[in-house]
Amino acid sequence: MTDDTTDGSLERVLSRWQLFAIGFGAIVGWGWIIQMGYWIDEAGPYGAMAAFAIGGVLVLLVALIYGELVSAMPFAGGEHVYTHRAFGPAVSFVC
Repeated sequence: MTDDTTDGSLERVLSRWQLFAIGFGAIVGWGWIIQMGYWIDEAGPYGAMAAFAIGGVLVLLVALIYGELVSAMPFAGGEHVYTHRAFGPAVSFVC
């Protein structure tokens, strides 16, 4: 890590590649690899491709929402910051 900043705030030290890897891993995960054989057996290859396309669009929408949240509230703390702003401290402690 780097030295502490003088004003007490956190310093942003992650590269673009590290941010991409974290985001990709959080959004995509590994469950689809485990379930793919079952999906193809049940829905066939075209049904599985359609499901992947629909799921990809939904994941893209979630990623765009997180992008807007990050640009609107560029503070350290992630989801805790967003829930604290939306619901207050009584609910945000969960995140």
